[in-house]
This record gives sequence, C-alpha cells and structure tokens, in this order.
Amino acid sequence: MLFEALLSERNVTRAAVRVGLAQPSASKALDRLRHLFGDPLFLRAPGGMRPTPRALELAPEIALVLERVRALVAAELPFDPATARGSLRLAMSDAAEFVLLPGLVAQLAGTAPGVTLQARPLDKDRVFAELDEGRLDAVVGVFRELPKRFRSAPLFEERFVCLARADHPRLATGLTLETYVELPHLLVTLRDDRKGAVDDALDAMGLHRRVAATLTRFLALPRVLASSDAIATVPSRFAAASAPNCRLHEPPLALPRWTEQLVWRTGAEREPMIAWGLQLIRSAGEAQRPPPAFRA
Repeated sequence: MLFEALLSERNVTRAAVRVGLAQPSASKALDRLRHLFGDPLFLRAPGGMRPTPRALELAPEIALVLERVRALVAAELPFDPATARGSLRLAMSDAAEFVLLPGLVAQLAGTAPGVTLQARPLDKDRVFAELDEGRLDAVVGVFRELPKRFRSAPLFEERFVCLARADHPRLATGLTLETYVELPHLLVTLRDDRKGAVDDALDAMGLHRRVAATLTRFLALPRVLASSDAIATVPSRFAAASAPNCRLHEPPLALPRWTEQLVWRTGAEREPMIAWGLQLIRSAGEAQRPPPAFRA
C-alpha cells in the first residue's frame, strides 16, 4: 500500500499519512521495498519523488495484487453509500463535465453525502498511467483502442454542430461549405496539435480550413467567439448550453458521431466503492437523451 501511495502522492510524508504510518516508519518501509526489489523505486526530484522505470514496470502488477486483496476484504463488508466515506477520482473533458456533473453531484448529495467526486482535466498522454498508478478510478473520453488491462462501457452518443456569434456578418442567411472553409476556426484540443475529425473530413474532400487559435478547454470558447468572426465545431450538448450571444449552425459537411466511454482498470470494479461509482456514472450517461436536434 505504501508503494501505491507513493505513486499517487510522490511525497513520503503525504504517502505516510495516506496509509496511516509515521514518516520515519514510511521511510523504513520504503528502504525495505528498495532492498526487496533491488531498485531505488523512487528518487528525489524537483516537486517530489520520481518513480524509476522499474517502479513504473511494477505498478500494474502491484495494483492488481492490491485489488485482489481489497476484493477479498470487501467481500466480507457490506457497502452502504449513505455511510461511506471516500473519493471517486474521475478525469474527463469539460464538455463531458457539462453533460455528466449536474446529475452526478445531485446523486451524490442525495445518496452518498460522505463521498467526494474529484473531477480533473483529461490528459490523454497520461491517463492510462494514472489509472495504473491508482491516481484515477475512472476516465470518460473517446478512445480508438484500449490496452487489454482496461475495461470500458458506452455512456452517451454525441455529434458535432457549429457555433458562432449570433450577429456574425457572414452567417445571416446560413452556413455554406464555402463560407465554412473561408472562416477562421477555433479548435479545442486536449493535445498540442491543430488537427481533428473536421480536418480529416475536409482532407477527404480536398479542402482545408485555417485554425486561427487552439484552446485547452471548452469553457472559454463562447466568450472568444462572441468577440470574433471565428467559428467552432463542437459537441452538440455543449453548444446547446452555451452563451445566448452565440448561434448554432448545422455543419455543411458530413462529420462522424461518437460515443463517450467510461474506462476503468480491469478488477477495479471488485472494490465496492468504485463499483458503486462506476454504476452511478453509467446511470448518469444512460439518462442522457439523444444528441439535440439542430435548431438554428
């Protein structure tokens, strides 16, 4: 458990508190782990302790062993959401937060007031490692391929619509493909790139758009659009909830729909609180209606 806590906290003192040890006892326990595995496991670095390659290699196997032990213990203990204490750690985009968090927070308040939901931004470059290290319990996102050590379930279907300021001078009579390509575009991306599903669709038609700016979060998008002549192609549920000074337009080209997925480590569902949390998230996804029909 100390190994798991160090992976998550990257600090011996905080890890000690997490597992209920005094700091000197935690340091001695770490020394024993280092001797057992013949590796330093965690090295001092700016900002905390950095796991060695050997520690990262061991992390999935140790997580699996701990899950089995916890499952054996949990089998003897009934889980009661009303009296449970703990946290559910979930990563997702802020567009997914728009859809899921209202229902999730309301459900927690009514059925599990002692459980805290910790939502954090989705980092696709780190998300699998964070699941392996126990720093996340689950993830909501779109993944073309998942490593076999993870499980997934569909949450809700989504589609693209276009969003621009309500008084956009070039969109008074609608949005054509020609205008769409000519306008500057805003792109929300979780990675440091300037290409998405829209660009793939345009490439297939021999067309190209100009991405004028990239954003890391959807939250700022309506305000940026309201003060520019740019356009953005975004998830329909986010667009429907956006600022009233923006207007929705049907995309003038065929774009794929997608399904947001719930992803977790295989075996994590044997932990009662995580199993309950996964079901809560799935219920919030199943409660979503189909993507909103287009309304200009």
